[in-house]
Formats: sequence, structure tokens, C-alpha cells
Amino acid sequence: MITYTFFAFLCSFLYSVSSVLCKYGLQHHVDIRSLSLNQVAVFLAGNKVWLAGVLLAVLANISMIQIQYRLDVSIVYPILNFSYIFVLILGHWFLDESLTADQWFGIVIVAMGTLLILGIDETNTGHRTRIANLLTLTAGVLVAITALVSIARYHKQISYEPVYAVSAGLCFGLVETYLKATTNMVASEGGGFSVVSWQCVRVFVSVWPFFVMFFFGAFGWLFLQISYSHGAISVTVPIIAVVQRIVSMFSGYYVYGEFFGMIKMMGIITIVLGIFILVFSTLRVEEPRTV
Repeated sequence: MITYTFFAFLCSFLYSVSSVLCKYGLQHHVDIRSLSLNQVAVFLAGNKVWLAGVLLAVLANISMIQIQYRLDVSIVYPILNFSYIFVLILGHWFLDESLTADQWFGIVIVAMGTLLILGIDETNTGHRTRIANLLTLTAGVLVAITALVSIARYHKQISYEPVYAVSAGLCFGLVETYLKATTNMVASEGGGFSVVSWQCVRVFVSVWPFFVMFFFGAFGWLFLQISYSHGAISVTVPIIAVVQRIVSMFSGYYVYGEFFGMIKMMGIITIVLGIFILVFSTLRVEEPRTV
């Protein structure tokens, strides 16, 4: 399992580089909000920096398919919280976004929580997918997203970046949940799962959880780009981190019946606390600039 843990850390770094590249490509050339849909498509197709960011994200996502099959979602996704640490630091270095003492403190807290998670001996305690619980969770998230998007569309006076960031976090949390459900279904049919097996890949893209995962992934990506198109990455990413982690952690217990021992609970609580510190500290930094 050490190998999979290492690659989870590597994926977290790829995600952070992808976020910075997408952010730079969208904000350092033209105001995307002033373009029509056709102009946006042409702009993105010729935006090499943005395309490089998307390519890295795709590579990391493919790797995560195999990694999360081997590890509990309540283990592997907390490790990915390092991507939010990396992205804040890279945003500070390459996008000239400032980091306060509170933000550095939040980064340290997240790192401590992740190290606690890594101290767990058993990294695969979950059971088969509880379909009824999965559908209940999905319905609740859909209601929340519908309400948030309606608020963003009909209340123009509010800042829409945090609203779409929360929506993206909800979508990506369900993507992580359905990814586990998809690989579980493939494994139940073929006795195992591997991204390098054509048989596994064929079944993977044909079972129903895959299509639900694709649906939420597409909308999450759309909400993410809307968030990136306006405001600082140091606000968008921590908000998504909080919401996404809450959904995936809850699904580990509610949908997959993963064991939550004392060390795991301490690690998860520490991580969530650290991300909350990051969110509120970054929002305080951005507040004077809100119109």
C-alpha cells in the first residue's frame, strides 16, 4: 500500500499544478465573461496553458481510479488535501497571491491531519456499495446544487464565485463517491479491477454508476471554470476542498461502511479544521475587494 500512498501524493501535486495553469490561462489573457459561447470555445481551444492544466488533471484522474480502488475513500481523499496546500503555495509563488499567517497555520493543520491518516495500519476496511444510501445522498446533493445555482442566477448582487465553488465541491464529492461505486461494481463482476485491463475498462464505462459520475464530473468542471474565471484561486480552492471532503468522508461511512477508528477520526477532524481555517482566513483577505 506504500506505493499507492506515494502515487496519491503525486496526484495531489498534479492537481495543484493543473489548477494554477487553468487559473493563469483563464485570467491572464482576456476577460472570459465578455465572450460569447463560440468565442469561449475558440479561446479555450487555442489556450495552451489552460489545455496543459486540463491534461494534467486528466492524467491525475486516471491514476486516481486505480488508487481509490486499493484504498478507502476516507484514506485516499484526505491525502489529496495536500493538493490544496500545494495550490496555495504555487498561487503565492506564480500568481502573486498573498498568504497570511492564518493561512500558513491552516496549511500546517491540514498537513498534521494528513500525517495522522497515514499512520493507519488498515487502509481497506470498506464493504460493498449500499445502493439505497448512495441514491439518498445523490438526491440531497442535487437539491443543494439546484438551490445554489438558482441563488447565483437570480441574486446578481452577491459574489457568485463562492456559490459556484460550493456547487463544484458538491459535484466533485459525488464524483469521488461514484468512482468507488463504479470500480466496486466492476470488481464484483470480474473479481478485481485494473486500469490497464481492457476488460475492466470496458465494463467500467458501461455500468450505470459511471454515467452518473460523468454527469456530476461535467457539471463540477463547469462550475469550477466559472469560479476560476473571477476571483482568487486561494478562495475558490479551499471552499471546494471543504465541501468535497465532507461529501467524500461522509460517503465512506454512509455508503461504503468504512471503519472509522480513533486515529482516522482525529485525522479527519484535524484536516477539516485546517481547511476551515484556510477558508475563513482567505475570505477575510478577499473581503475588502468584494464589490
